[in-house]
Amino acid sequence: MAQRVAVLGAGNAGHAAAFELSLKGNEVMLFEHPDFAKSLEGIRQKGGIEAVKELTADGKVIPAMLSGFAKIAGLTTDPQAALGFADVVLMFVPQFAQEAIFKLVMPHLRDGQVFVILPGNFGSLIFKKMMREAGINKKVTFVETTSIPYAVRVIAPGTVYIEGKKSAFSAASFPASEIKSALEALKGVLFLEVIALKNVLEVWLSNPNMIMHVATATLGMGPMESRQGRIQFYAEGCSASVAKVLEKEDQERLAVGRAYGLKLRSFIESINSFYGLNVKSIRDFAANTPVHNRMPNDSPQSPKERYISEDCPCGLVPVYEFGKAAGVACPTMEAIIRIDNIYNDVDYFKTGITLEKLGLSGKGKEEILALIAADDPGVYFA
Repeated sequence: MAQRVAVLGAGNAGHAAAFELSLKGNEVMLFEHPDFAKSLEGIRQKGGIEAVKELTADGKVIPAMLSGFAKIAGLTTDPQAALGFADVVLMFVPQFAQEAIFKLVMPHLRDGQVFVILPGNFGSLIFKKMMREAGINKKVTFVETTSIPYAVRVIAPGTVYIEGKKSAFSAASFPASEIKSALEALKGVLFLEVIALKNVLEVWLSNPNMIMHVATATLGMGPMESRQGRIQFYAEGCSASVAKVLEKEDQERLAVGRAYGLKLRSFIESINSFYGLNVKSIRDFAANTPVHNRMPNDSPQSPKERYISEDCPCGLVPVYEFGKAAGVACPTMEAIIRIDNIYNDVDYFKTGITLEKLGLSGKGKEEILALIAADDPGVYFA
């Protein structure tokens, strides 16, 4: 059944979601922050979003997974218009911009809305805290996902190339008890299998990007920077030796999960599920993934790009912090974070997603678990 959906964020993933939702019969209101209104102009001029059939890169023709043209029901920079349009809201915004967008739309939330954050990156806890501090008491169910569905890039105004799409990903709700009703509301919206997890903490600890992206980019930054990204990130960047570091990080992540009573999937188990693969190791995945190795040169050109600047402070840092609160050491993650601090002249241990930022400073493992499970998490905030 067709639905009305508000999509927040007109970047790569927002374009792809608005395209697919509209192509499959849904009505979409695509919202962008007023400071980035230019992102909507190409769509307005074209009358919709075009997804090209193929892309040529370095002389290689790469077919797209999804293509066609879709008219978009509405484009807006008005948060009231966006939130008033639909009961289902999908936020496709990088973590560093999530709070700014949520601050705009927060006054216009309505009881009963399902607000999906793709990827989650602790958004539900941060947003609940923001609502409490602003005196907003709307009954909104937040859903966090482990990743975005698409491998996509905007290649021209109103035009995208959708390289690939997951067949499944994981999600949980906040409050945790609302996951069944939330997923029922999302039928006909996400177009892939959604694996329900126990709680949002399990989502936070399950994002595969922190394992694949950060150490691969960090340890390969020399040639990536020198060659302006002209390296195949997965097949070349994640060599056998680099993959050993990623495997160690994954073991640390799983240990943190166990400390909180969670049986997390390994990176390989998640990747095989998401993409319908049967790879045996991280190196096997990096060398042979049919989706991620389609582009010949796709590495970051500097440590300022999101594989480090976003996935380190928003992925590795919080896992390290939750581990510390539970008495679980993560020395491999800590080493990579410290190198990235040097690269980018920052201290991600202070500027990243810390327990203090989440309102959990000084709380132990049991208090954290109680907050995550609570139907009224506000009472646990400091």
